[in-house]
Amino acid sequence: MCYNALMEEKVFKSEEEYASQAGTGALLNPRVDSTFKALFTQKTKDSYEAMRSFLSAATERTVRIWQLTANDVPANFSGQRDVSYDISCEFADGMAADIEMQAFDQKYDYGKRAEYQVARLETTYLKKGDGWEKAPTVYQISVLDFDYEAEDTDGDTPKRTEKTKSPVSRYAMRTKDGRELANALNIIFVELPKAKGLEDSVETNTALENWAIFLKNADDPKKADVIRKLTSKQEGLMNAQKSLSSISANRDLWIAQYHQELHERDRMSGLAAARREGLADGVRMTARNLLALGTSIETIAKATGLSEDEIGKLR
Repeated sequence: MCYNALMEEKVFKSEEEYASQAGTGALLNPRVDSTFKALFTQKTKDSYEAMRSFLSAATERTVRIWQLTANDVPANFSGQRDVSYDISCEFADGMAADIEMQAFDQKYDYGKRAEYQVARLETTYLKKGDGWEKAPTVYQISVLDFDYEAEDTDGDTPKRTEKTKSPVSRYAMRTKDGRELANALNIIFVELPKAKGLEDSVETNTALENWAIFLKNADDPKKADVIRKLTSKQEGLMNAQKSLSSISANRDLWIAQYHQELHERDRMSGLAAARREGLADGVRMTARNLLALGTSIETIAKATGLSEDEIGKLR
């Protein structure tokens, strides 16, 4: 999985070299959460209109006025992953939304996670003493740069459902026969890898599907023709392209992206090391069991790949 298209073409030896891309025409990766948030939250017309366009596409409602709610991060990125890069906003008609970017599959149960987030969002806006009629319609919008497979629980055995072809999945509380409840809690997943199959149908895609194509490809110079087609089709995507170009001159954002890239590589390396250690423990346990059964050291060495000296130390 590619975290930054530019990283595939050049190995950056230092933070300074990586940050030197600022202002050169290279574009930040909008799938990095710090960049994703900056794209939509600058105090510029392009950033505002891009956010309005994205919200309208995601909620399938015409959004005219919206405002950010308190959810800021430190000005200087220090590498922590516990800071929130979610975008929280409130609409003039009382709706509310939380938007997040997930560049890597952290192996969470994303279904339960999203349900918890949208329920928490609902309780945030319903104040003590309010009647149920004041409960707002809320949206949890998760942009995922990986395929999400929903689990369908049949009795006690969870099973994987067939993958959808569209990058957009919408969830709401309904009965098994499809009847809606209040439609107040809404979850939207946008799976960016699935956008690849829609690049030739820009004219007929939904607005949110075209947003998925844009977010997946905006920083890739090889996809410039696709981006031009998108931005000529949807004005909001033109605003997003201008906003991305503007923030890509910001050296601090390149540094933030650099550190997030390092953090993810460290995490993946740690997981790989843990897997290797786990496999090694399994091999040693197998060798001990064979020794206990009276198997010769020579036979164990051939079966496990351990040296005779290593096996001897397991006695």
